[in-house]
Amino acid sequence: MPFWSKTIAAPRYIDTWFNDRQPRFLRLTPPAEPRLPDGLSPPVRLTDDDVGVVAAFWTASYNGDDWYMDADPKWVSKYLEDEGVVALGLYNNAGKLVATILSVPFSGTVTEISTGTQLNYGAMRVIEGLCIAKEWRGKGLAGYMIGMMDCWTSVKLPVAHLWLRETATAPMMSTALRTDTYAMVRTKSLLGSVSCEKLEWSQFVDIWERSCGSWLLNQGEGNPLPQIISRKPVNRSEHIDIWITKKRPDSAAELRKVVAVVNTRRRAIPGDEQIFEVVWCGFLVGGRLKPNTGTRGFRPMIESIGVGYKHSILFASSGFMGGEARADWPAPWKYGRSGVHTWNIYNYMPPAFGNCEIMVVRDEI
Repeated sequence: MPFWSKTIAAPRYIDTWFNDRQPRFLRLTPPAEPRLPDGLSPPVRLTDDDVGVVAAFWTASYNGDDWYMDADPKWVSKYLEDEGVVALGLYNNAGKLVATILSVPFSGTVTEISTGTQLNYGAMRVIEGLCIAKEWRGKGLAGYMIGMMDCWTSVKLPVAHLWLRETATAPMMSTALRTDTYAMVRTKSLLGSVSCEKLEWSQFVDIWERSCGSWLLNQGEGNPLPQIISRKPVNRSEHIDIWITKKRPDSAAELRKVVAVVNTRRRAIPGDEQIFEVVWCGFLVGGRLKPNTGTRGFRPMIESIGVGYKHSILFASSGFMGGEARADWPAPWKYGRSGVHTWNIYNYMPPAFGNCEIMVVRDEI
C-alpha cells in the first residue's frame, strides 16, 4: 500500500532490530493531504444524521468470505453521536457512499505506556470501520482513507493510531506489536464445568481504574513489562460482557478468574451465528485485577461462558489476554484455521515489537 511506503510515521523493519524505545511521536507536524482519486468528492465528517446510510453501507459492504456485519442503526449511532469519534465518509460524484473510516479513542481517559509515558485522551486512537465498496477495492482507496484520517486527527497535535489486522497467516517480517493465532468453537458443542456469573460493567471499570497502575511494575525484576494500557475501559455499545467465577462461600479472599467477551456484531456465513470474542483474561484477587501472565488455565472457564451464547461462534486467541489458546485444545475447538490477528501502531515508538501486551477492554467495529 503506497501510504505505508511514503510516510515517515510508520515504523520500519529496522526499528525492530534495535532497543531504542525512547517514547516519542515519529512525526510532529500534520502530513500533506493525499491526492483525491478521480470520480470522488472530498471526504466529509459523518454525523448521527448519516446513520441510515452508514448502516446500509456496512451491511452491504463490510464483510468477508465467511461473515457479514450486522450493522443495526442503533449500534452505528453509538459511534456517530460520540464527539470523540472521528468518522469520515467518501462519496462518488453521483452521491453514493463508497468508503468509510473511523478514528476512535483507545482509552476512556489517558493511555499509559510502560516506557513511563502518558498520552492524553484522544492522543492514542484506533483505526476502525475501514470499509470500501466492492467496486472500488484494489484501487488504493484504503490507503487514501488512512491518509485523510491522519490529516484530520493531527491538525492541532500529533496523534498515534493503533489498528487490528486479520490475516490468514502470520507474516514472516512484521512491525506488529504482537501477533496472536485464533481458535474458534461453535457454542452448541460446548459443555460447561465452571460456575460463572456476570460482573456489572460499572463495578468492573471501577476495579480496573484502581488496579491498572500497578501493572506497570514487573513481577519480580523491577523493569516494566512492555505494555500499552488503557486507564479506562470503554463499552460504548454495551456489547461487552464481564464474566467472573462464582465466589465460594467458604473462602474470604480467593482468587477469581475474570474474562471479558465482546459481541463483534459479525455473523457467520452460512449459519448466521453471532460471533463473540474473548478480549481480556485475568484475575480478581484482594479486590484488584491482575492480567493473565501465563497460567494456561482459562479454557474450562471460556467453555462454560460459551454455553451461555447460544447459536454462536466464540473466538479465543493464543495471547495471554485472548485466553492462551493452543493447538492441543481438544475438539470441538479448531485452532489455527481462522488466521491470526495483529496489533499495529502508527506515529509512535512502542515499548516493544512482537511481544507488547495491549491492556484494554473496548468494543470495536
